[in-house]
Amino acid sequence: MKISVLTPSFNSEKYIKKSIDSVLAQTYTNWEHIIVDGGSTDDTLAILKNYSHLNWISEPDKGQSDAMNKAFKMSAGNLIVYLNADDYFYPNAFQDIINVFKNNIGVDIVVGNLHIDRNGDITPNTNATVSWKDLSIIKGRFPLNPVSYCYKKCVQEKIGNFPLNEHYTMDYWFLLRAFYLFKPVKIENFLGCFVFDGNNKTSVIVDGFSIQMPHALKFAIRYTPQRFFYVYKKLLLHKRNKSHVSLLLKKLRKKIRK
Repeated sequence: MKISVLTPSFNSEKYIKKSIDSVLAQTYTNWEHIIVDGGSTDDTLAILKNYSHLNWISEPDKGQSDAMNKAFKMSAGNLIVYLNADDYFYPNAFQDIINVFKNNIGVDIVVGNLHIDRNGDITPNTNATVSWKDLSIIKGRFPLNPVSYCYKKCVQEKIGNFPLNEHYTMDYWFLLRAFYLFKPVKIENFLGCFVFDGNNKTSVIVDGFSIQMPHALKFAIRYTPQRFFYVYKKLLLHKRNKSHVSLLLKKLRKKIRK
């Protein structure tokens, strides 16, 4: 089985060498590494030119989703994993993933654990859910970074391109559909590290819930319309929902309980 490692990149000189080297260090060697760069103006391209094994392009794009879609179209592997230019894999990650796919024929998606590096403070993240029902009501934690999951190519072929107008939660959009339409499995292996330095997009999202909620509602309408009002109620009363309507309903519920 061949793994296609897909990396969207833009002005990534600070981290991209470590990301590339983490792929080269893999104990499992049947992989390709594709990098789609958005026209970097720093030294990113100079770094890429030092690696003859890379398949890469650099051209203006419409954002990360566009770069991810381009990279997917260039891929030739049976399995797909995205590696952001500022993150990295652990050496046995690919072998751990391959072992699961080989030993579990019906599995379509493998989700593992990861570490989060917040300016040198490294902490484990082990509580990712693989339940589409949990994701649909924003319960539990969805896999925080693509360095921690890998899936069969048919998954993305079925779901389609990442929306070009989605710049922050394309992963949540994708995983909702992937977990609903295909079979995921959670393993306890740590696959890589998510570098959270205060400058990447995940770092600057102020209210992730308000961005995820519309995706959850649209998903319910399209795939599980019979659950729509249940999902809407759960999201409206969600502890992370800071809307005035939500706060009013929560106060009313407390009064009724008294």
